[in-house]
Amino acid sequence: MSTNDVRYEVGDDGVATLTLNRPEVMNAIRPGMSVEILEAVADVRTNDAVRCLLITGEGRGFCAGDDFQAIFLDENRANRRIERQVNRVKHGETSLDVIFALEKPTIAAVNGAAVGYGMDIALYCDIRIASDRAKFGWFFVRRGVMGTIGGTFILRQLVGLSKAFELTLTGDQVDAAEALRIGRDTKVEPQDSLLDEAHALARKLASGPPLAQQAVKRAMHKGFQMEWQTLGEYQQALGDVLWETADHMEGVHSFTEKREPRFTGR
Repeated sequence: MSTNDVRYEVGDDGVATLTLNRPEVMNAIRPGMSVEILEAVADVRTNDAVRCLLITGEGRGFCAGDDFQAIFLDENRANRRIERQVNRVKHGETSLDVIFALEKPTIAAVNGAAVGYGMDIALYCDIRIASDRAKFGWFFVRRGVMGTIGGTFILRQLVGLSKAFELTLTGDQVDAAEALRIGRDTKVEPQDSLLDEAHALARKLASGPPLAQQAVKRAMHKGFQMEWQTLGEYQQALGDVLWETADHMEGVHSFTEKREPRFTGR
């Protein structure tokens, strides 16, 4: 699937690549673009050929957040958007938060500025690999609003409560080295090798055992809600199921036969 604002490609290696494609405005999100992203995420969820999702941006930026010029192009459109946002909040609906809920591995290859909603999109992913030119900022407070669970839930899990408060209440921007130091990102790569490194990791994850990966992600997310004893019981139940899968036997046999495993998700 390819549109004007988003490119979505599924490779033979099981890696789906979603590229935000508005480089002239640092891939800022305009009305309708979220729908295209959600359609791609829906395919990732249901397409058995997809084993890992990689998200990146075209050009020199990852995502500059909401495109306010496009959103507030006219007063009527602005009012309609505000009304929709209020209704979403009232009904507990989410938007790109669904990236966080995916049970397949996700990677953000942050090739430049990721601010506001762009930072949230990166935070929704399981793993973040940043270019040495990347910068991050949770800018919502500077616009008199607040963002999504990216900052208020995921960011505080990564960097701790105090640092999360500092970043979300000030909207201060940090560079890639600082993001790595505080634990927001997994690694920093030179700009020229970022996508190669990200794709190599994506292929590694795509070749892994899907059922076990899904179980790990479920347990990770449940860990936000449960006491550790209850989480242990939950993981034990998942583990009992995994012991009976063909992927488990393939993992054992490939080890004893000294060969690479061929996982099938069964």
